[in-house]
Amino acid sequence: MRFVNHLFKGSIKSKLVRVFVLQVMAISIATVLGVYGAAFVVERVLVREALKGEAEHFWALYEQNPGMALPNTNNLTGYMEGDPSRPAPPQWLQSFDQGFGRVKNAHGENPVVHGSERDGKRLLLVFDEVQVSSLAFYFGIAPLTAVLFLIYGLTWAGYLLSRRAVSTIVQLADAVRSFDFHEGNFDSLKLNEFASTNDPEVLALMNALEQFTNRLERFIARERNFTRNASHELRTPLAVLKGNLELLTKFPDSSKRDEVVVRMSRTVRDMESLVETLLILARESESKLSWSSVVLNDLVAEQFDQVQRAIKRPQVKTRMSADSLLETHAPERVLGIIFHNLLRNAMTFTEKGEISVHIDEHSVMIRDTGCGMSESDLEHAFEPFYRAHDRSNEGYGLGLAIVSRLCRRFGWPLEAASEVGVGTVFRISFPKSRAISFKPSKD
Repeated sequence: MRFVNHLFKGSIKSKLVRVFVLQVMAISIATVLGVYGAAFVVERVLVREALKGEAEHFWALYEQNPGMALPNTNNLTGYMEGDPSRPAPPQWLQSFDQGFGRVKNAHGENPVVHGSERDGKRLLLVFDEVQVSSLAFYFGIAPLTAVLFLIYGLTWAGYLLSRRAVSTIVQLADAVRSFDFHEGNFDSLKLNEFASTNDPEVLALMNALEQFTNRLERFIARERNFTRNASHELRTPLAVLKGNLELLTKFPDSSKRDEVVVRMSRTVRDMESLVETLLILARESESKLSWSSVVLNDLVAEQFDQVQRAIKRPQVKTRMSADSLLETHAPERVLGIIFHNLLRNAMTFTEKGEISVHIDEHSVMIRDTGCGMSESDLEHAFEPFYRAHDRSNEGYGLGLAIVSRLCRRFGWPLEAASEVGVGTVFRISFPKSRAISFKPSKD
């Protein structure tokens, strides 16, 4: 395992070199073992069976004609021991018994010998394999060597093609390695020169890098905007707190002190809401949110009640109606933030008239008869810190941005329509909701 881990360490080029070197070594070892295996089979099987067959053939003919000549060819020589009419075998053969083996002759060679015995006579067949080995070399080992070199050539060609195939990946890695991500100048990361490749892996890496750099750019822009906007927007409530603290030292009357404390408390709550809103804008994941089954009728009614207590509008009538109980599976805290911001926005910009909420089988609609927005203001209404109309109104221009972002994140379509002097309508649809039928009621 350590060897395998070490093998696949390093760059792609070094890995390719190691893999092809190991491949060549494996082919060489397999070839050598194959040659020795073939020689073993030739000697132990083919030669032995051939000599055994020659001996049996000779003994069959010898029984019919005892005076027949012993085998004597270019590669095979026969000797017989125990027959007075024939010459005795050489001295180096006289000690050989029956069976199959090798014996060192007078010339220092080790020919293959086969011995067999019939009726007190022993036949010794000596096989000279020198010429056979030469033939085996020229007709066996030489072609095998040529094939081996051919395999080496093909392996080298495969290495060159593989190196060419991964060269674009190596160049892409060099381009990324030489880029300084700390500077944040993503325009200098030139990936267009790799766009002409047809390699799907390289294209996938390019797309991933482009998505990564785009996301990183958004993160950097979000961080800069967060810092700039937070410092700008928090300056106003801090100035209010500072001024009220100075007033506390000048008012001996407890009633006036109480009024200042109330204003300070309201400013602190606004700052808490602002900080929470800024953190939600900066947050990227909702993995820590708690999901549950939420009845939107109850949640919207609760948020509607909270907004009415927080913002006093004596000349504004409120009305809530529903066709059914609308239930959905979602983070209740997220839904609370969405509807609180929409209802607070409606109450803030409606000084007199009516604010109504209607819930049907798949959506929640909030309508007001406030000042309304022009088409231009409506286009920018969901941008962070954008405030239309009279900018002296309460708020920091973040409510609708929060609503839009959360609706996009959770897949809840958000629709808005507005007309100056008539009012504004917001509708949020919940595709995965469940409607529980009941007798419609109006409050």
